[in-house]
This record gives sequence, C-alpha cells and structure tokens, in this order.
Amino acid sequence: MLLPLGIAKGQPFNPDDGQKKTLTEAAVVGDLLGRLTAYSKRVEGSEVWPGKRWEYANMVELDQTYKGYGQIDERGSWFYEAIGNTVGMQGRTLGFGQVYLEAQKDSNGAWLDGAKSYHLRVPPDAPVEQFWSFTLYDNVTRGPLIAPQGAADISSRKKGLAVNEDGSVDLYFGPKAPTDASANFVQTVPGKGWFTYFRLYGPKQAYFNKSWQLNDIELVQ
Repeated sequence: MLLPLGIAKGQPFNPDDGQKKTLTEAAVVGDLLGRLTAYSKRVEGSEVWPGKRWEYANMVELDQTYKGYGQIDERGSWFYEAIGNTVGMQGRTLGFGQVYLEAQKDSNGAWLDGAKSYHLRVPPDAPVEQFWSFTLYDNVTRGPLIAPQGAADISSRKKGLAVNEDGSVDLYFGPKAPTDASANFVQTVPGKGWFTYFRLYGPKQAYFNKSWQLNDIELVQ
C-alpha cells in the first residue's frame, strides 16, 4: 500500500513539495479518522447495555474477518487504542481471560473532561472470578493517563478501598478528591480528555446474560 506513495524497501524516499503537503494533510485526517472510529463507534452491536454509554472495546476476530468481510472499522477502533489481540482479550469465555468495556462519555453523552468531576457506583456482586479494574487513558496519546496522584487507575484489589454495606463501590474521578473519598478517588488532569476501560478478569455468567449491569459515569460538577 505504500508503493504508490513512493515508499519502497531499500530505496530512498524523496517526496516533492506537493507530495509532502498531501502526506502531511493525510496524516492529520488519518489521525482524526482513527479517533472517530474509536471514540464514536459505528459498528453494529458495540453497545453493551441498551441506553447506556458502555461499549465493547474489542470486537475484532483473531483473523480480522466477520461474516465474510474484513473488519476495517472494528480493527481501526481497537488498534487505534490498543496493541495486540488474543482469545483471552476478547472476553467471550466464561471464567477465562478478561473483558474490555469502554466509555468515552458521561451519562449525558458529553465527552469525559479532565477538568470536571464524576461519580460512578459499581453495583455489588461484580461478576468476576478474580477482580475488576478501571484504567483511564489520555484520548490523544491513548496511553495511560498520568496525573500528579500517579497512574489513573483503580481496582477491587486496592488496599483500603471503601466498600458500601451492600457491597457496591463508589468511585470518584476528577482533578480534586471529594471530602472523605480519597481511597476511592482517581485523579484526572485539566486540559486532557480521557476514556476508560472497565476490565472484568474471569467474567462470570451474570456478565454474559446481562443480569449485572455497570452504571454510567455521572457528572458531579
């Protein structure tokens, strides 16, 4: 695919001014198309629970084909955000591997903003054999979001995590921790948008039959 652009193994690449302009513009458009494909998925069946903002992050078959067609959008979405794909990463086997659920927007449909504060309640009896986790990512670099607090992630394995009497867990995301919630707080960075993966390690039946559902991320202020 690079040959028509003048790029060939072992040969010098000497684009003229017109090619430089075209390729520079194409790189910008390509990055924007990657973001659109990843963060505003147009793949049928990407919605996890009707009426909620959570989407399946990984919908790519291992051979990257489905029903006889190449998974261009599915592949573009997943590999814009992630590297590699295995059976264990597809989240399809009871009690095995991990599930990747993705959210880029709050319950109102607004993009998640590092300058704003959010709350999310994880319902009790999360359907996992091992543990669940939230990891926040910079939506430009797609790398893990790093805040003054450190890596922006939290999991059910965290020492000192506050758990409600009914087994639910309240999580808070934002630039500043709310009062008396520091153990369940994940810091974000003003000026940076973010998205998150909710991972279930060793998913149980309640995930697959959807009798357990994760709440949307809600704006606090």
